[in-house]
Amino acid sequence: MRKIFTLLIVAILATATSWAAEYTITFGNKAGSATQIQASLKASTAITGCLDYVTANPFTVSSGTCYYGGGSADEKASVRLGKKNAASSLTIALSETGKVKASSIVVICKQMNDNSAGGTLAVNGLAAQEFPSSASDLTYTFSEPANITSIKLEATKSVYVYSITVTYTESSEPQKKVTSLAITGEPTNKEYYVGDAFSTDGLKVNATYDDDTQEDVTAKATWTRSPATFTEAGAVSVTATASYGGVSASTTCPVTVKTIANTKETAYTVAEAIKLIDNGKTGVWVYVKGIVSEITTPFTKYGDLSFKVVDDAAASQTFLFYQNQKDAENKYAEDPNIKVGATVIGYGKLTKYNNTYEFDKGNYLVEYTAPAEKPLASIAITGEPTKVAYETGESFDPTGLVVTATYEDESTANVTADVAWTFEPATFTVVGENIEVAVKAMYKEMEATTTATVSV
Repeated sequence: MRKIFTLLIVAILATATSWAAEYTITFGNKAGSATQIQASLKASTAITGCLDYVTANPFTVSSGTCYYGGGSADEKASVRLGKKNAASSLTIALSETGKVKASSIVVICKQMNDNSAGGTLAVNGLAAQEFPSSASDLTYTFSEPANITSIKLEATKSVYVYSITVTYTESSEPQKKVTSLAITGEPTNKEYYVGDAFSTDGLKVNATYDDDTQEDVTAKATWTRSPATFTEAGAVSVTATASYGGVSASTTCPVTVKTIANTKETAYTVAEAIKLIDNGKTGVWVYVKGIVSEITTPFTKYGDLSFKVVDDAAASQTFLFYQNQKDAENKYAEDPNIKVGATVIGYGKLTKYNNTYEFDKGNYLVEYTAPAEKPLASIAITGEPTKVAYETGESFDPTGLVVTATYEDESTANVTADVAWTFEPATFTVVGENIEVAVKAMYKEMEATTTATVSV
């Protein structure tokens, strides 16, 4: 099983005059096959550690639709081209013309069982080579080293691509011997979760050459970390080592490591939950708190409902409690009457569907605080009844009438669903035209009246 999660660029100075190196593009573990690669996607969204040879925005969906891999853990660490009989292609921009001369490109890939001629790999518009129909990998070799600027993958049926390794032989950059390296700056991120790797963002690497010139080689250096990933929570010192041109330098960075799992008392805010998801922490059960801002799917016969929460009334970030249920094992037997403005704490599995940050289905509330009551000033009935013709023995139907509550702070709310109605006459016993009905609505000990004219 292949598990490839980062983009690694290795640069090794072989001699003072010749350069031999390679770099590998590998695709991160994303949410699954429903996560589509957009043409405007930034490199850092799909592949981590982008350094010297991959442009800031390398992806172009040339045709069709491309997705991150889905299904098994193996397939998630990939991108998927093609779907059944729907062809698609993905172009990845690489170095500028003349930057490197490639001698070979190796694509680690797997095709679905239904593929007889699954796809092709093209480089710089040269003759495309077919992916093998078996579950083997593809090597694209050049008759002589060639400058490369882009790689185009195309598939007529599903092909999972795990990594692309480019081996090159020459560089147009002048070569000088590195005599020393110096690391400066402070790491941008000093807080991590167990399982994370230390980020060198914020650190700079400066090289001194044998002719006493200096250069910022931050984008060219190779980093190693000790530990490679954080395994324990607490205060940790991480040793980060930068290597370039056969020379290394190290620095020690104190950081704080936390566990993702939390308690009801330490529930994440909406902003914190979104940050976790953006950092790849999906599929983890956590507590999240917020204020209900919208009921997106009311209670249904299936025993659940969906609603959004925010950190405060002015917050723009929302988090969806998708198909919220009564508890870990049971659906709601009746409408839980969750109100906008209520403060809630829920427990669920972090995920992201398209652009929506959310709890996956199966989440449930562990705490509910109803919204604070505002002093009521008055209520009023507006609108016209939908039904105006009745049979004897029937009762008046208030559908079409709207009851609006006005509060002392001059805010208003539609409270039609919460009022108690009474009618006079209670049922129709007299036949005739233009029969007047006295209509009364009661809400929180306040009443409003109106009349309606019907025929019986």
